[in-house]
Amino acid sequence: MTRIEVFSDAAFAFAVTMLVISLSSMPQNHHELLAAIQRIPAFAASFAVLMLIWVTHRRWSQRFGLDDGVSTVLTLALIFVVLIYVYPLKLIIDLMFYAFSQRWFPADFQVSSTTEVAILVAIFSGGFFLIALIQMGLYLRTAHKTEDLCLNPLEQLLVRKEILVWVVLTILAFLGMLIALIFMSTVGYLAGLVYSLTPIAIFVVTLQTRKKIQLKLSESSD
Repeated sequence: MTRIEVFSDAAFAFAVTMLVISLSSMPQNHHELLAAIQRIPAFAASFAVLMLIWVTHRRWSQRFGLDDGVSTVLTLALIFVVLIYVYPLKLIIDLMFYAFSQRWFPADFQVSSTTEVAILVAIFSGGFFLIALIQMGLYLRTAHKTEDLCLNPLEQLLVRKEILVWVVLTILAFLGMLIALIFMSTVGYLAGLVYSLTPIAIFVVTLQTRKKIQLKLSESSD
């Protein structure tokens, strides 16, 4: 492991710690204990998103291990954004659980209008846009270093697949931010629904890549 990898792991651990600290203090009675338990699902969802970002960066590090200046700057930029992204991530997930559960799950952050929700969605989407853009930049750097890394055609295909995945996620995040800002006073608070297209888009990209991989393997076997 390089020093930048160790530092990034420590930064993600600190981001998770920030999530834990943002929870209420130690319960003092039965009522506070139940209230703390009600916060667990929102915390789990926020934790899962952070770990997904960490796993994608860890997978890139393990596969390619680039330690040049550009890769280091991109990794540091990712850490910077993630440490700030923790707050809108937790707030919007808290509000989501609060709304979908008919106010059964608690939410410390209070909003008084749909416009305020749209602003929060725009901030959340802006953070995710930057994260996806940086992750895409890491794989673009990998593609640029194909010869130095001695990547075979199959590995190059997988790199292009990852680039395409992050391009799609970047576009979805940008659309979410744009819709939230343009239609802020009307339906902007529903902009987060664009993220429901994420599994479909990734599935389509993965399916196309699998077909190309099978074609490559069949050509090599012949």
